[in-house]
Amino acid sequence: MTSDRKHRHSFAASTIERSADVLQVKMNAAAVLRREVRRRSWRHETVALGVVDDPYQPVEEHYRLMPQVLSVLSEAETPIALYTSSPLVLRDLTLLRLVGRSVPVTVSIPLATLDPGLAARIDPAAATPAARLGMVESLAAAGLAPHIRIAPLPPLLADGSAQLDELLEALAQAGAARVSVSPMQLDNESGADFLEWLGDEHPALVRRYRSLYGRRGFVSADYALSLRNRMSPLVDRHGLGSGTGADDADREATATVPPAVRAETQVSELTLF
Repeated sequence: MTSDRKHRHSFAASTIERSADVLQVKMNAAAVLRREVRRRSWRHETVALGVVDDPYQPVEEHYRLMPQVLSVLSEAETPIALYTSSPLVLRDLTLLRLVGRSVPVTVSIPLATLDPGLAARIDPAAATPAARLGMVESLAAAGLAPHIRIAPLPPLLADGSAQLDELLEALAQAGAARVSVSPMQLDNESGADFLEWLGDEHPALVRRYRSLYGRRGFVSADYALSLRNRMSPLVDRHGLGSGTGADDADREATATVPPAVRAETQVSELTLF
């Protein structure tokens, strides 16, 4: 466990890590995890799976490492915060429901827009919006109270009040328990690719993006406040506020992993809810 408690939530455990364009599959993930959670110093804090790389990428269909990892955490009475945008997670739905009887399990799915074309642009590795709504329905039917991360939300393209209202209505009807929202960051290679696409497809927005982001990789405080003020009544209207899952929010905010299995990449994401 990292000694810097302020940054514990910035790390993620995963069976898969991405190095450049190569996926590294951690075949011994469950064995290493079992050894770590058996340490006398382990405090049974929530383990975050999938913050850096989705653990349900296509290779997981072959290697089937996640059932082992989930079972180890369940046996160790360790709460789980699982982040995925892949319908492959439904393969383990019965196991997740069983694990949820003994330890708290939170499943978070990113979905920033119902527009399939825009969704493919901002999150090309994720399933279609329709498929992710289907994931929400299945998880909710299994009693797992899915959390939806409206992320990465692209300003001026998917943040209109009518667009957000339509998205929240669809999420509520699918059975989502609560939502959080995080505006898109533009501080890496994918951000540069997005800006290039924006210049080609929506050149009139480039200047406004420069104003919103400046030289930062994240939106201005004024924009974040404006988005929060517009989102709050919509979240309340559709019953998707954090009050429906406060315990889950607390677990995710302090999620950690044993040091031998955590990724070295930190996540710095502005979350408004």
